[in-house]
Amino acid sequence: MTVRNKSIIVNNLLVNYYYLEPKNPKKTLLFLHGWGTDSTSWFGLIDKLKNEQYQLYFLDLPGFGRSQVPSNTFNLDDYVKIVDQFIHKLGLNNANLIGHSFGGRIAIKLTAGGAKFIDKIILVDAAGINSPNSIKKIALLLAKMIKPFFTPDFMQPLRKKLYFLIGSEYLDHFELSKIFSRVVSENLTPLLPRIKNQTLIVWGSRDTTTPIYYAELMKKLIKRSKLVIFEGAGHFPFIDDPGRFATEFIKFL
Repeated sequence: MTVRNKSIIVNNLLVNYYYLEPKNPKKTLLFLHGWGTDSTSWFGLIDKLKNEQYQLYFLDLPGFGRSQVPSNTFNLDDYVKIVDQFIHKLGLNNANLIGHSFGGRIAIKLTAGGAKFIDKIILVDAAGINSPNSIKKIALLLAKMIKPFFTPDFMQPLRKKLYFLIGSEYLDHFELSKIFSRVVSENLTPLLPRIKNQTLIVWGSRDTTTPIYYAELMKKLIKRSKLVIFEGAGHFPFIDDPGRFATEFIKFL
C-alpha cells in the first residue's frame, strides 16, 4: 500500500489530503496537524500503522502544506467547518479523530458540538486552554499593535523576540498571524465536559508549548478519558517516541 495524494474543494477552498486505503479497512482515522506544520508531520507513523488495516487520512488544514490560504481571517469555527465538511464529502462516517496541538483545538470543538460521525478521539499535546501567563497575553496584544512597523527586514530580529513569547513554532507563518491571534483567544475549557467520546490524551512531559497541566485539566474534565504521559518527550511525542505512540494508539483503538 502506498500513500496517495488528492485535493478537493471544501467551503470554496482547495484543500489537500493524503490517504492510505486497505482493501478491508477495520477503522477510519483522520489526522489533524498542529499550527506551523502540515500532514507530513504524521508520516513517521504510517509504517507502524499500515499493517493494522486502518484507513488513514491526513488533512492539510487551510494555510498549511498544499492547501489554499484563506482569503479572509479565519477563526476556529471556520476550521471546524472545514473538517466537518471534509468528513461529510468523503463519507468518513464513524471516523476516529487524532488532533495534535492546533489540530487538537479543532477536535475538541468539533466533538464538544456533538458530532455523531466521530467515534473516538486522540488529543496529542492539544491546545485550547488559555494560559494564565499574562506576559503572553500582553505580548500578543503588542504584536497586533506594532505589526505594521515590523515589515522592514531590519526589524525581523525584534519581531522574532516578541513572537517567541507567544510561541516560536508559529514564526514561519507570519502571514497567518491574524488568524492565529483569533484562534488562540478562544478558551475551550468550558467545552471539555461536553465531550462524550472515548478520549485518549497523549502528552510529552517536557512540552513547553502546551504545558502538562493542560493534559491534567483535560483528563479531569473529559469524563471518558485516559491520560498517557511520555516521559522525556516534548510537544511532538509521536515523533519523539513513535514506537510507543503507535502501541498506545493501537491499544486504545
